[in-house]
Amino acid sequence: MTDDLLSGLRDALRGELITRDDEDAFVSARFRGWNHDLSRRVYPLGFVIASGVRDVATTVKFCCENSLNLTVRGKGAHSPYGMADDAIVIDLMNMTTVRVDADRKLAFIQAGADGGDIDHETALHNLVCITGSISHTGFAGVALGGGIGHLSRWLGTVVDSIVGYEMVTATGDVVRVDVDNDPELFWGMRGNGTSFGIVTEFILKLHDMPNDGIIRSAPILWTDDKASEVMSSWMARIAQPDRKETETLQFAFLHSPDGDPVCGVLPLIVGETEQAATSTCDEIATYAGGAAVRQDMQLPYTAIQAALDDCFPYDKNNWDKGVFINWDPNNEAAVNEIIGAVIKAWGEKPNFASKLSTFILLMEVDGAVAKGDGASTSFSARGGRLWVSALIGWPEDDDGQRAASKKWCNDTIAALHSFHVTTYLNNALPENADEMRGVFPKETIKRLETLKAKHDPDGMFKAGAWNFEANI
Repeated sequence: MTDDLLSGLRDALRGELITRDDEDAFVSARFRGWNHDLSRRVYPLGFVIASGVRDVATTVKFCCENSLNLTVRGKGAHSPYGMADDAIVIDLMNMTTVRVDADRKLAFIQAGADGGDIDHETALHNLVCITGSISHTGFAGVALGGGIGHLSRWLGTVVDSIVGYEMVTATGDVVRVDVDNDPELFWGMRGNGTSFGIVTEFILKLHDMPNDGIIRSAPILWTDDKASEVMSSWMARIAQPDRKETETLQFAFLHSPDGDPVCGVLPLIVGETEQAATSTCDEIATYAGGAAVRQDMQLPYTAIQAALDDCFPYDKNNWDKGVFINWDPNNEAAVNEIIGAVIKAWGEKPNFASKLSTFILLMEVDGAVAKGDGASTSFSARGGRLWVSALIGWPEDDDGQRAASKKWCNDTIAALHSFHVTTYLNNALPENADEMRGVFPKETIKRLETLKAKHDPDGMFKAGAWNFEANI
């Protein structure tokens, strides 16, 4: 019985241990995750609902001594690596405290927190850091792979703002890692942080948020038959030199609340006067003869962070894939090829695709992302102009629908192959060594392999990007 195997662990914990023997609680824990498709295909050994750092360390030591696999997930429970077959899942859902030191402009973030937890506390002081683009996405999952969000063109990646970690090592020790304490591990953690230990706290520098946190945002929409004209004007706009990095203009294919296919530009304009920000949106709204719907307005940054939450509900089937692309803006043929490929991909999405949760999103990732100090982090996705992602939801627990959904995402990204620059660990889901080399340069992989051999020689943390047999 599972309880007999784990009795020693249960007695050592302050938090809760849920095993297969407690069927109702086990099913509830297993399907707490965001992606139902992942939850249904893995069968963990049990869940440790950690009360704090000591429970994390105790569980790591127990798993090490008993040759048990382990994984980690937070409150967001989005990561495909958060559960694995026959593994102990360390669940950090109760470790969500966010403490802001406004004088030093630092945030101390427990690893179970989600983006909404962080925005709630930092906004009190008109401070901000990059989190995910959905407020219920777990912060740790975003941050450990590099971290890109709505305002990354202005503020860079999450890892560019991380100044320290508290983490539990493969031997169950609790250590601090920063530029002075193991700088090489600090470098590796900032881009591939899932591989070397379990982070229990992040320390981040925060940034001043102008205008009391009020930005101009919300979509400007057209029917999707206007996509070619809209994309052409939008791509010309984002290629203009000397644009302020506080202006981010995203393009998306999506569905209206009525289920109609539409395309749109989502402006995110920080720090401008209302008149100047409105003027920019006035220009965008003239594309393709005029927008069908214009929703842009002045609103709190925290509102746009949560605006898409309902489009990504929990316990539904999802898949996504993405890549960073670049092109010569003066090359009209290249511009037309990108536009044509994206429009064609949108037209080929499966008929069963969820109208709530299916998108093609093109996000600007130049600016501060490209200017970040690449030598100080293992995060390597700094060369692109746009991050292109295909995201799909599907209704049934059906392997055919799953395969078609995954193929659509992969085909969408493959159609832009000639413009690929790099990709992003959190959106690449590397399934083999070749795909891993698409995330990290050869020299970076060598350094990461050396760190892995030093800090996790027995492969305690193998459910992340280094495990090409993961159930993704």
